[in-house]
Amino acid sequence: MRTLLPVALLLSLAACSTPAHWQKAGASSQMAAADVTDCRNGAAHVGFMFYPWGVPPDWFYRRSNWVYWSDIQDSQRVAAEKDVTAFCMRNKGYELVSIPKTQV
Repeated sequence: MRTLLPVALLLSLAACSTPAHWQKAGASSQMAAADVTDCRNGAAHVGFMFYPWGVPPDWFYRRSNWVYWSDIQDSQRVAAEKDVTAFCMRNKGYELVSIPKTQV
């Protein structure tokens, strides 16, 4: 039951999320896609710079802890990349707009 509850919680939260896209006045969808790709590539560099793959600290010697360490690094890297991508897109003049459910 303890392992089922977090999974059910995550699935319910994912179902409630609203899809969104980046929009800017005068920008075509191709321009927006190119800008998103550019920002994501830059964000990936920043994410790996601050959260690199590597050997965990000394207190993580057991093998099971290495997997845990890798999960921590990956989740922090993904969160940092998302934030840097949003920062980059907003600096380019884009706004994150949610898509109405009827268009999905």
